[in-house]
Amino acid sequence: MHIRQAHEQYIRWLLATRDLSPHTIRAYDSDISAFERGLGAHRMVDQIDRDSLVSFMEAQRAAGLSARSMRRRASGLRGFCRWLASRGLLHSDPWIGTTVAAGRSRKLPRVVPTYDLDRLFRSLRNAAGLVDASDFDQPLPRPHESTTLLAVALLVATGVRVNELVSIDCQAIDLQGGSLRLLGKGRRERHVFLTNDWLTGLTRAYLKTRSALGLKHSRLLFNIRHEPLTASAMRSRLLRAAQDAGLATRVTPHMLRHTAATQLIEAGVDIRYIQRLLGHASLSTTEIYTHVSDRVLKRVVSDADVLQELLHHR
Repeated sequence: MHIRQAHEQYIRWLLATRDLSPHTIRAYDSDISAFERGLGAHRMVDQIDRDSLVSFMEAQRAAGLSARSMRRRASGLRGFCRWLASRGLLHSDPWIGTTVAAGRSRKLPRVVPTYDLDRLFRSLRNAAGLVDASDFDQPLPRPHESTTLLAVALLVATGVRVNELVSIDCQAIDLQGGSLRLLGKGRRERHVFLTNDWLTGLTRAYLKTRSALGLKHSRLLFNIRHEPLTASAMRSRLLRAAQDAGLATRVTPHMLRHTAATQLIEAGVDIRYIQRLLGHASLSTTEIYTHVSDRVLKRVVSDADVLQELLHHR
């Protein structure tokens, strides 16, 4: 079998059997496509061996691929080779026993500064006509704008992924208990929380709005056509909202997830709780948020003021 044929079959298998996000599928598809181009699409599957994999990864490093991208390339190819071996298309998995040094540099997560978050929320509340509103007993006056406001509020308050956000089901919302049930990566179920009365009230009013509009689908968030909101549409909404608020930086849903996690770390929340909230399978993934901002570091060191204590006791 040609590598291109095996590649196509593998991607179809991932789509049918694995609960992966569209972004992850595209990444793996891109990784295998790069390997296919490097080796040659006309080559046969049984020509994939340890030397060809190592040579490809070395060429990727020489081309300037980042350590993060190198690790992802390795992960994508590792899964592909494992699948080829399981289907009998390779006699054995050539990745077994192969070590490729990808480096350990990790980018610190990009967060949205507090003053930008304030501007964003003021702009969103203005757009939704909820500047002074405290009574959420009635349907919301501007459903379209209120969708963006609620979505951004949930991203900041809970740290959910954008695909998890748009997949929230109305039946998974417990207003009395102030929680949402999610099905995240790897079909792992977890709960996140409506952290204050304002967010709970906004969610309640949004559900009333859905009922008033007669929506039939069960997804919480809806677009201007009253259909379920998609992840790509949410990204576009957030970009426009940031521009309307006059923010200089490009804001993405993942930046709001990073922001939520970083603020919890800075507030002193135990990293194990943050791991559960974010739905990370490994604590090492969450540990990237343990970086401390210069602002917080300065405050902590100033509060301790070790030198002043020494001078005081002289």
